[in-house]
Amino acid sequence: MGALNIKDADVAKKARKLAKLKGTTITAAVSEALDESLRAAANDREAREKRIDEALARFRAAIPPDAPSYEEIMEDMYDENGAPK
Repeated sequence: MGALNIKDADVAKKARKLAKLKGTTITAAVSEALDESLRAAANDREAREKRIDEALARFRAAIPPDAPSYEEIMEDMYDENGAPK
């Protein structure tokens, strides 16, 4: 069992107010609030990852099939020593 000491008076006041509004203990109120926040953060991350995946799919779909690869582009731009051609 871990201990948590809240030194910010405003945070402690909010925790007490939340517990009173919910009719529960401060510990239970804080635990529930943290659970809700963790779920929201996980959902936000999943949504962000989905948007990134969708953007990458659109980007990849826009690349012509005969487009040169990264390696081919680099070979055209730089010599074997890494100097620009």
